[in-house]
Amino acid sequence: MADSDSLSSLRQLIQTHPLIDNHAHNLLSRSAACDYAKYPLEQIVSEAQGIALTNATATLPFHRATAQLATLYQSESSSWNQLKAARNQLVQRDYDGLIRRCLEGTQVLLLDDLLTDQDVEPFDWHDRFTASSTKRIVRIEAVAARVLSSIVREGSIHTGSSDPSALEPLWETFSKDFSLRISDAIVDPAVVGFKSVICYRTGLDVQPTDDSDAKPLLQSFARTVSQATGSTPRVEDKPLNDWLVRQTLGLIRSAKKSQPNKPLQLHTGLGDNDINLLRSNPAHLQALIARYPEVDFVLLHSSYPYTREAGYLASVYPNVYLDLGEVFPMVSRDAQESIVRESLELVPSTRLLWSTDGHFFPETYWLANKQFRDTLEKVFVDYVENGDYTTEQAKQAAVDILFHNSNRLYDLNEQSPSAYNPISVVDSLSRVPSSDLLEKFIRSNPDVKYIWMQFLDYTATVRLRMFPILEFAKIVRNQRRIGICVAVLWMMQDDTIAGGSTTGQFYMLPDLSTLHPNVGIVSKSATVMTWWKTEDGDPLEECPRTRLLSITDKLKSEFDIQATCGFEIEVVFLKPVISPTTGEEEDWAPSITNHSWSQMTRETRRMLPLVEEIVETLASADIFLEQFHSESSPGQFEFILPPDSPVAAVDTLIRARQIITYTAERHGLRATLHPRPYSFAAGTASHAHVSISPPTKEASFLAGVLHNYPSVVAFTLSGDASYDRVKSGIWAGSEWVAWGTQNREAPIRKISPGHWEIKSLDGLANMYLAMSAFLAAGYTGVREDRPLTIKDCAHDAASLSDAERSALGITTRLPNTLAKSLEALESNEPLRELLGANLVTNYIMVKRAESKKLNAMDEKTRRKWLVERY
Repeated sequence: MADSDSLSSLRQLIQTHPLIDNHAHNLLSRSAACDYAKYPLEQIVSEAQGIALTNATATLPFHRATAQLATLYQSESSSWNQLKAARNQLVQRDYDGLIRRCLEGTQVLLLDDLLTDQDVEPFDWHDRFTASSTKRIVRIEAVAARVLSSIVREGSIHTGSSDPSALEPLWETFSKDFSLRISDAIVDPAVVGFKSVICYRTGLDVQPTDDSDAKPLLQSFARTVSQATGSTPRVEDKPLNDWLVRQTLGLIRSAKKSQPNKPLQLHTGLGDNDINLLRSNPAHLQALIARYPEVDFVLLHSSYPYTREAGYLASVYPNVYLDLGEVFPMVSRDAQESIVRESLELVPSTRLLWSTDGHFFPETYWLANKQFRDTLEKVFVDYVENGDYTTEQAKQAAVDILFHNSNRLYDLNEQSPSAYNPISVVDSLSRVPSSDLLEKFIRSNPDVKYIWMQFLDYTATVRLRMFPILEFAKIVRNQRRIGICVAVLWMMQDDTIAGGSTTGQFYMLPDLSTLHPNVGIVSKSATVMTWWKTEDGDPLEECPRTRLLSITDKLKSEFDIQATCGFEIEVVFLKPVISPTTGEEEDWAPSITNHSWSQMTRETRRMLPLVEEIVETLASADIFLEQFHSESSPGQFEFILPPDSPVAAVDTLIRARQIITYTAERHGLRATLHPRPYSFAAGTASHAHVSISPPTKEASFLAGVLHNYPSVVAFTLSGDASYDRVKSGIWAGSEWVAWGTQNREAPIRKISPGHWEIKSLDGLANMYLAMSAFLAAGYTGVREDRPLTIKDCAHDAASLSDAERSALGITTRLPNTLAKSLEALESNEPLRELLGANLVTNYIMVKRAESKKLNAMDEKTRRKWLVERY
């Protein structure tokens, strides 16, 4: 049995998760909203009409609804007349406010907007009340009626003709025009599905195939034409109505390869009194469903009272979905619970949809949503308490029904603002098969169609392979492997090879703990980081992520030291300089100039829409910043990420940088990590915070870092441009190997016991390797129990005399070129051993070749080259 906290979280999820309403209708305009003579308010709880509707006030659903409406209207009385009076005042005072309250929590409405064209607002008017744009469901019988009406209006037919063959040319016109309008709707992005009310007209026993004899269909058309009266004639003759359904299904099927999925909804079960209840049983549809397996069918309105029959169809046919709408609030509480339970008897929770069938009155939406959430909560909590569901399974089923199933079925590509992730992927890797993890991701992110498998090479270039999600599933299930040429180990940014062989390969293994939808970019894709494996499936020592994980594990297993990392992202936003002769980008310039550290100048305020969009987009990707602010250089901002385990922290850093880059591009700007994009302003770092817990061995750890620091900066300051910041007075850590408590002009700033900030670090670094080198250096200090001989420095060491530095034990200058730091690394055997001899050899080879290439460029070309890559 679940504990009270987990049940409470289940209840909270069901009551608050955003929903997609997959079937509803237009609301009345303000002028008609209180016209109860034409639109009786009692219709919100009954399908009855006329005199029969007057008895609705004696039903159990009515009494329940009035008590709930009293809270909506903030009325002290639940008397029906007083409620109507309170409603009238509310509509006149704030109709939009009432609608907004009634649609609270609705992300998308799918409207059948052809119920009527009188007294209602157009479908896109409803956008103001939902999180995303309203979509259309096209009612095919209404389309047919409009086509027929236009033909009748032309006056060129004789409706009293007794010879059906005389109507053959007219039939050709009708069938062509109807098909054209359906085809237009299929390619209309505002249309996400179709609906048939054939249940009302001639029943659900639709003939599944075309009759070889066309005469009955022509006769049916002739009868329909002869009875066509009024502005919108009623199409109500079985052969013709059956043809409308089959024709629509055929057109949908033909368009499946080139268009988004567009299901066919069918009214089933209860309805107005003009329905034949016996022929509204969805069991009649079985042959039709089997005939069109490529088309998805949605059985509307819980098919009540035939819920079990509908449930059977949805359980045995993969193209059938059961909608749970309309019965809320039309039937009693007990009936609603029974309907949900009957739906779950056979139907997978991934094939159940939610809708309000809201129409005319906003209260129909509010009552339906409220009662459905209450019913779902009651049923699911019962199942959890009885052990039928785990809490996690119940949560997943709930959000599938409320949101994800409709999102996937109608190809809405909506991003759930609070998508439920029932199991921490990191924690569950050891106990849940990878295919299960992928399945959970797909269920939570049904809009994702492609997966990018990413890795970071030695130049800190993000490289990737992209796969349709079905192919990616094969990789996860070990049904195929993705080989990468081993030459990547000595490849530079422009794909030239620094040396080594082009023979052989390693294999990418996706780390599903990193699988996240791509945000900030228009793409139906997700990104996953990878491990590098040998032919035999063993970890490849040259893999940067593997190396960082190995060093982290060594600290934990040998010394019980838990390492944590966090990063500050500094970027400079540049605007392109367009050549007046070629019209192409020839350079980059500061996006703003009146700018300074932690200040909001007039120009800096112009950047707020971009900066705040970045913060919000990061949050949508579950990256929650600790703070952000302007930095010193023109157009420079800093975004501070939360701490995490070392590999996870670097994964988040890469993802956050990509989001910042994508967002800046949408604003026509370049977000660069270039260490010194302007010689006249402060540089750009990528400071890291590293903590060890417990801090009992902080002295020996820090001693190891400082002893190896000239070698470590080969990874942390990994380009020639990085050394433009190894200078005194520019807040970059100055020029000497030193540390100081809260000293921002020391390469290592101590913040608290066991917590340091690395200042000699920028965005050119492969951060997996940089953190590996830093932690490996600290590891050597702990392993050797190295004494800390360098004392706490309170000043910029460069400003001290030789004697003052000597007194503090500060004797070693930071390398001021990449060549010097690479030489230090090359001769550092303990660090080479920890990081892997092959990795270090390949890294040095790539960096020297890269340096040679860049130094052959003139300064402007080199700057532009780096800005466009980092």
